[in-house]
Amino acid sequence: MDCELRPTAHATEMLIERGISKGEAFETILKGAKKAHGKKVTALFRKTELVYRKIPCHYIVITAYRETEG
Repeated sequence: MDCELRPTAHATEMLIERGISKGEAFETILKGAKKAHGKKVTALFRKTELVYRKIPCHYIVITAYRETEG
């Protein structure tokens, strides 16, 4: 059984605005360095940062960031 990525409406908007694909978001969750903040988790991988909650076999993405150079 594969886990599912389920971004909120806000997260979907941020993923599109910041040019982050669902594949990149999933890779960030799976491979990124993580910090727990209560029920929320922040994952950082390469230049992508996500805030999400994990519910059994669902990653609920709350928001997304991408570091910019300059």
